[in-house]
Amino acid sequence: MKPQHLVVVVNPQSGTKRGLSVLDQVRPVFKDAGIELDIRSTQHRGHALEIARTVDLNASDGICVIGGDGTVHEVANGLMQRQEPTSVPLGIIPAGTGNTLAEHLQCIDPVDAARRIVAGAIQPLDVIQVTMQDRIVHCVDLVGWGAVADINGTAEKLRLLGTIRYSVATLWQVLLAKRRRARLVLDDQEFVGEFLFIVACNPRFAGPRMMLAPHADLGDGRIDVIVVRTATRWEMLKLFVKVFNGTHLALNFVEYHQVRSFAIESESDDAMDLDGEMKGHAPIAA
Repeated sequence: MKPQHLVVVVNPQSGTKRGLSVLDQVRPVFKDAGIELDIRSTQHRGHALEIARTVDLNASDGICVIGGDGTVHEVANGLMQRQEPTSVPLGIIPAGTGNTLAEHLQCIDPVDAARRIVAGAIQPLDVIQVTMQDRIVHCVDLVGWGAVADINGTAEKLRLLGTIRYSVATLWQVLLAKRRRARLVLDDQEFVGEFLFIVACNPRFAGPRMMLAPHADLGDGRIDVIVVRTATRWEMLKLFVKVFNGTHLALNFVEYHQVRSFAIESESDDAMDLDGEMKGHAPIAA
């Protein structure tokens, strides 16, 4: 059903601070369709979550996000934390340096995304509930541990480079990647040993054009988990080159699993990458 009223959460700081300019691009699309917009501009980190958790959605046909993966993450968590469950659609209009859900949907152009929303196009979206010692976080993108989290932590320090920061951070971590000892549980299978990284994906992409989970489906109820236990720097470089078209799965040191639950217990105090946000530490269960 075509929407008549939408709440729009805009992050002015997304990407290279282009959230408001993207709003100006898409506003005519909604106006021409006769859709009323309730614009909410974020003022600080965590504000998008607050808006999504508390805004009145009774008269709205959906809530839209103009921002990157971090803003989508906040809005998704806000919706999951509402006192009363809601089933309103979540619209995504990409405006960040990382737009992995939009990449998966082949809808990276903001105007195209707005047109799809106007047309009422919807599809299921899985949510990964990640339980840690001190909190529960909901993810719609990825859950990363090991080198994947290290890459994201490095990329956060390189925001001025824009989308290329992920590639630069990945190449840097190829040189520094270290194995960590952990216990990994995939459904009812347990693996104990050393790992370079473990990453659970909802969309196919885990960075600009990096097709880390080529078989992923946003709404199939399964989590696509990629595991690398050990690899030389040369092998990691080969993985980096091949990840842009998904052919890295042919490498014999890359494991690919589709599961409904997983858990990671680490012997060291390792940070987690949750939808591109550095939040909490292992152990986690999802």
